[in-house]
Order: sequence, then structure tokens, then C-alpha cells
Amino acid sequence: MDFLGVMIDTVVNYLTPNRVLALLTAFFMAGGIAALVDKEVILKYFSSENKVVSYLVASLSGAVLAVCSCTIIPLFASLYKRGANIGPATTFLFSGPAINVLAIFYSAALLGWDIGFLRALYAIIVSILIGLSMEFLFGKGDKRVEKKRKMLRKKKELNLKKLLILFGLMLLMLLDITASPKFFPWLSYPIYGGFLVKHLIFIVLMIILILYTKAKFTEREIKSWLLETKTLLKIIFPLLIIGVAIAGLIKAIIPPEYIAKYVGGNSITANFIASLIGALMYFATLTEVPIVKALMDLGMGIGPAMALLLAGPSLSIPTVLAISKIMGVKKAIAYLSLVVIFSTICGYITGMIL
Repeated sequence: MDFLGVMIDTVVNYLTPNRVLALLTAFFMAGGIAALVDKEVILKYFSSENKVVSYLVASLSGAVLAVCSCTIIPLFASLYKRGANIGPATTFLFSGPAINVLAIFYSAALLGWDIGFLRALYAIIVSILIGLSMEFLFGKGDKRVEKKRKMLRKKKELNLKKLLILFGLMLLMLLDITASPKFFPWLSYPIYGGFLVKHLIFIVLMIILILYTKAKFTEREIKSWLLETKTLLKIIFPLLIIGVAIAGLIKAIIPPEYIAKYVGGNSITANFIASLIGALMYFATLTEVPIVKALMDLGMGIGPAMALLLAGPSLSIPTVLAISKIMGVKKAIAYLSLVVIFSTICGYITGMIL
């Protein structure tokens, strides 16, 4: 079998115009978040004595910070060593890569909006449950928490309205270009040849976005945004293409009966196996999505697929080794166990729902 040819064909077939437009929009959204949202405005709330605020901010910060499983480690280490409570800190450790805005929209575009929505919802809920569990197990007598209010200096407030409009426009572009013909058939109505209604709407929204950006943001802010987007593209896009090629290879060499036997259906065992594999293997940012898609095409159940999507980006053997250096082996093993357990449960629930 010509494995290289299979991988190249998979990548070529994958890069459809709609998917490229969706990916570019998601990259611009992630770049905008990285450049325009002051991270420490978010991170300072880890020092809040209000647990609701701390956990809510920690669980949602992944979408704001747009980090991957690699870059989350130094951020987590900094927070933990500077006195952040172990609960919100580990909530942040899981949510950072799990609710990455690129991964969520990519999951929705490739696997369906039901899976994309549930992945985002589970990431928030599971991150909080993991944090609360870690605080219950190890939070008492933690001397690092003293003076945590001084962890981060005060920062200027965000111009929230301006950012909401900006990201709202990009969100509309994403929803438009990834809309399913099954649910929104009118968006796929052809205007001329392969040029559809959704393409016209996308162009109109893009023009509005450009005009709004030029009117409301400084030249420095725009340059910073473009630079962050370019950086994300250079780092992530090649890895994404590699992931797509690997997915094609998996479909070509793995017999479907193997997938059906071990991670098919929706048993607790199948979900546990998928979760454990995800927790131990290393997935570069976004590569878990095409790989899961390939496994689903081979017979992987939708529950185990969700378990893998949740555990995969957040953990790997290198990640476990790194966090064991930061907070100790016992806490690292507890964190690994909690990720596997909650991912398994979420996968099982997904299998029952969908």
C-alpha cells in the first residue's frame, strides 16, 4: 500500500474551501484573544477569596488565553508557585487546553456542533470538578495560599463592549461558514456555480469586521493581533496537517474490527480505554480532532470519542512528569486519575445522549 499517497490524498481532500475559511477565522479569533485580552486581568481573579469567582474564571480562562497542553505548564507553574489555591490552579491546568477556542470550533466543524457544544460544556464542568476534588484532597494546610491577593498586580480594565462586538462578528462568520446543509439548507443555496449564499454572507461579515477593526482599534493593536495570528498559524497549522495525514494513515492500516472491539459502542470499559489512551498519549494542538474523526469512521463509539477528546489535549506522559515536578508525585497521580475518571463518565453520558 502507498502510505504516503494515502496521507497526501487525505490532506488534499481535507482542505476544502469552507474548511480553510473556517480554520482561518478561528485562528484570527484565537490571535485576537491572545493579543487584545490582557491575560493578567483574568489571572488576577485566581487570588479572589470568592470561590465561585475563582473557579468560574479558572474554568473559562482557557478560551481567553488560547493555550495548548505545552504552554499551559509554565503558566500553571507560575500560578501555583505564587500562591494560587490548588483547586483553581488545577481547574486552570485542565481547562487551558481543553477549552481552547480553536479546538472547540474545530471539533464542531469537523465532528458536528452537538459534539463541539458538549465538549466545551464538559470541559468547563470537569475542570471545576477536578479543581474541587484536588482542593478537597490536598487543600487543607496549604501554606502557599497566604497573601495570594498580592499574586498579580492590578491591571487596566478591558474595553468589554468593543471586544464583544469584534469576537461576535468572527463568531457569526464561523457559524455561517460551518453551518450544516441539513439544518440550514438555504445557506447552501448556489448563487453562481459553487458560490453559495453562505459565501456571500461570509464576505459581507468580513468587510464589516475589517471596517469595524479599523475604526475601533489602534494600528498597534491591529499589528499585535496579526502577529499573534501569524504565530499561531506557524506553530499549529503544520501540526494540524500532520494530524490529518496521520488520521488518513490510521484509517488505511487499522482494521475496523479492532476499533469496534475495544472502543466501539458505549460501555464503561470502552470509555475508560479511550480516556486512558488520551491521558497517556501526546496530541499536539488540534491533532486530536482529525484523529478522533478517523477512529469514529472506523467504528469508534461517540462516547469513547468524547472521552478521548477531553483527556487527550489535557494530559500526556510528558505533562504528568512535568506537573509531578511542580506539585509532587502524589498530587500528579491524583490529577491524572481524576482526568481519566471524569472523562470516562462524560464519554458514557455522551454515548447515552447522542
